[in-house]
Amino acid sequence: MDNLWLLTEERPKASVVLQIIEMYCNDFNDRIIQHDEIRIKPHINDGYFEFIYEVEGLAVNNADKIYLKTVSGYSSFLDFLLFKQQEAPLENDYTANPIMGIEETKTSDDESRNTGVSQRVSKFVYFQHFYPNVKMYMLYNEELDAREDKKPSNTSIFGTNILLSLGVTILGKDTSRWFSPFNNVDELIAFKSRMRRPPAGNIPIKITKIGNTIEVSGRLDKPAGKGNIAHDPSIGSLSMIGAGLRVLGWDGDIVITCHGVLQEYINKNRNNKFLFNCSILRMHLLGLTLPNISLPDHYWHYEKNSEKMADILLHIQTTYHGMSCIYENHAGCERGYFKPKTGDPVTLPKKDRSGINLYLPDVVLYDEATNFVLLVEGKMLSTLQLGLTEIENYDSIEQEYIFPSYGRVQIKRCVSIFGGNCIHIPHEKVLFYLADDGKIIINANAPLCIRRTFAGTGVSYD
Repeated sequence: MDNLWLLTEERPKASVVLQIIEMYCNDFNDRIIQHDEIRIKPHINDGYFEFIYEVEGLAVNNADKIYLKTVSGYSSFLDFLLFKQQEAPLENDYTANPIMGIEETKTSDDESRNTGVSQRVSKFVYFQHFYPNVKMYMLYNEELDAREDKKPSNTSIFGTNILLSLGVTILGKDTSRWFSPFNNVDELIAFKSRMRRPPAGNIPIKITKIGNTIEVSGRLDKPAGKGNIAHDPSIGSLSMIGAGLRVLGWDGDIVITCHGVLQEYINKNRNNKFLFNCSILRMHLLGLTLPNISLPDHYWHYEKNSEKMADILLHIQTTYHGMSCIYENHAGCERGYFKPKTGDPVTLPKKDRSGINLYLPDVVLYDEATNFVLLVEGKMLSTLQLGLTEIENYDSIEQEYIFPSYGRVQIKRCVSIFGGNCIHIPHEKVLFYLADDGKIIINANAPLCIRRTFAGTGVSYD
């Protein structure tokens, strides 16, 4: 029997896995036959991590197991791909297509306005180039209380309507009240023209139809005058508008105006993600000649070059064995909330109470049994020294958040490392080391809570 393979750049959450499996069952004629407490277990064998996580407590009728693996995109990448096959999908295999492509984001306008809508749409545009017939989903996941009766911003409505026009299935927020797909190009243009303009001095995104050409204004350079393509909100918005116009049947020219991009930059940066979307959507930049854009040959690869490989493994292994994650900010993943001992999760600010940047670990773990908190900074072996420097800057998160909420807990600041093939812990402040081949080494001075969670796995201590 086939297995379900969920490939992701994110730290997999049990609640999100459940939502994805429910979507799969609904759209692929399957049913859940087991739903207990869902736990995610790393495969660790004789001290080696096999780079596979297995979902426990959840099973479906038409698949044997549910597995997760960490991947990365060659460029823009949706958060999750779901494959149904016996063995793990192979990298660079043109014949293996996912059955679902899923993007996850927050529901709240306050939490995620541009990034939650326009920049996410641009990821679907790129995904469709590689997998034109695969079902697409936008999964909204909100940990904070959301007001269902609050009307979304027009930015949210505009982007969501384009998502619906592209055929993306939206789950996790009610689309029946405020949202509906656009019926035609003129309706899309009219809606955008009614939206509030940006403050004076900013270039508004305006859509103007002139004969067989549609012009869309929007600044792409950041900072202004730089001549580059770096303004992420505009990159998302312009890609989103281009996608909406094409899916609604516009076959004429789409020209981006007031963009601020220089020809010199275009000539030297052909791998820019916005230029990829320009190629896919046949959009042009006014006054510039776009070179032939060669998109990557493949959409994804297994991740073997990110610090998060170690700190996500540490996170999942410890919480599987009863510890709690009270904050996470894994590299390239969605930033989490701080979870106090009592009360609702809170969004951590960018500055501390003194107005200085609030330095945040990649993961904060709490063990109630031993009243111990671990602040873990994830790094590659090549950036170990940077990690050792950064853990010296955690005074504010300890004094302003951890101690007020958790009392006089024991706290240990430490580093997790991924990469290379060390046979010893590379520094006394490295708690956890994961080698390229999966070998795990734990600091011999690791607290009891860590030793307990890795008991029986065969890992080495040094």
